[in-house]
Amino acid sequence: MATESRKLEIVGIAVIALVLLAIALMVPAYLRKAREPSRQMACHSNLMQIITAIKTYAPDYDEYYPTSAAPGKEINVTTHYRDLGILFPTYISSLDVFTCPSSGDKMPRHRVPIPGGKTVPGADKPFPEDEARQVSYAYSYNGAGGKNLPWTEAAPSTTIILADRPAGKALSKRSNHGTDGRNVAYADGHARWIPGNDRLRTDPDNPDPTVSTQSWWSER
Repeated sequence: MATESRKLEIVGIAVIALVLLAIALMVPAYLRKAREPSRQMACHSNLMQIITAIKTYAPDYDEYYPTSAAPGKEINVTTHYRDLGILFPTYISSLDVFTCPSSGDKMPRHRVPIPGGKTVPGADKPFPEDEARQVSYAYSYNGAGGKNLPWTEAAPSTTIILADRPAGKALSKRSNHGTDGRNVAYADGHARWIPGNDRLRTDPDNPDPTVSTQSWWSER
């Protein structure tokens, strides 16, 4: 009788251990899911800050958007996301704005604004490689013939400039917010959440006839 009771006790302990293990495995995933809406909002805020900075930058540079290409020269579209670094720190003071909290990206801490108005190393230049790898957002704008020309905004409310990575591709578990959707920002300065797997193009319905119909997404 004692032996049978001992067996039942062991089985009970094993069942409790399995239940506790299952809970331990489920809790982190539950917490990540619970935190995701606030991370999506933080990401939305980041895109709003970046597009606002771009819109502030353009009038200071004869309506050119941030790019390392000289006026009239070819844009390197494969690494164009690095040019968002041109906004730091004059137009965006925090490097964290360039990283989505859901992505796991994190900027190195070696380059931060220096108090007293002193020059920041690498200020207002494209991101160096170590920082560029942590940029969470794809950056796109049209230039006639792929060249750096002043921006013309025929349909700014529908022309996407920034998006969660990956931009023009289908979403996957590796996307900033998984397959839930993505935040995008438009040329007129607003941003919104797009759920699901819609592929993105810049202004597919209202192309600007003075600008090449091709659009580029630059993302790592």
